[in-house]
Amino acid sequence: MIALTPIVRRLLILWAAIWVVDFLLSLWTTGLSSWFWLDPAGLLRGEILRIPGLVGYTFLHAPRNLFHLLMNAWMFALFAPEIERLFPGKRFVVFLLQAALAGAGVTLLLAWMMPQQFALPVVGASGLVSAVLAASAAMYPDRVLNLILIRLRLLYFFFAVVVIDLLWLIANMANQGDGTANAVHLAGALSGWIAVGGFQRIQGPWSRIAENQKRKSQQKTRVKQIKDDARMDQILAKISREGMPSLSNEEKQFLKRQSEKKSR
Repeated sequence: MIALTPIVRRLLILWAAIWVVDFLLSLWTTGLSSWFWLDPAGLLRGEILRIPGLVGYTFLHAPRNLFHLLMNAWMFALFAPEIERLFPGKRFVVFLLQAALAGAGVTLLLAWMMPQQFALPVVGASGLVSAVLAASAAMYPDRVLNLILIRLRLLYFFFAVVVIDLLWLIANMANQGDGTANAVHLAGALSGWIAVGGFQRIQGPWSRIAENQKRKSQQKTRVKQIKDDARMDQILAKISREGMPSLSNEEKQFLKRQSEKKSR
């Protein structure tokens, strides 16, 4: 049985309650969605009343699609409690807020660049689910998931989900997708991955890039040190021949910098 943590439990109850209210209201009105969904077109037009949707969309689920709510709730209950224990209290709220805003930001950017494909309103907590899944995969990569037919490492499961979202995002860009907010999923996943230091914890192509950058930086430092040492030898030789008064202001400043560097 899943041991729910306080914020996770409250969120699950809140999602369910809001879905019921939204479902009932949608029978006669537009429901809660039109007030709190993420409306990129409205925000880009400068509509102030759409600002709550930057976060509010994560509390809503499609009122005529119970599976949407159940899938998000199940995944969130599965992975979020351990992340809340990692980031207790307000830190977990900040973690979720960052994921929500990341999803909103990417959606706005895509709607601005490709309005025909990405200007539709967005609802759902899938970005938050992606964030806790990504954080769990980074923290516990070797954990094994027992799926229906196979057993799979959590890290591989996460990468598979990311690849699927990337493919559907490309399909949406080509105007051939199903309208799912895959960009929100990916932004949430990146937010959660970064929050727990996923790029530092997990070896991947980015590790080689970081290692190359580190190597180049160290090489530049060594070259600069060799040049500084040679310059220091020249200045000391000049002092030996002509004395301190012979030094220029620039040479005196160089000596001062080298002295401060050695005293650290």
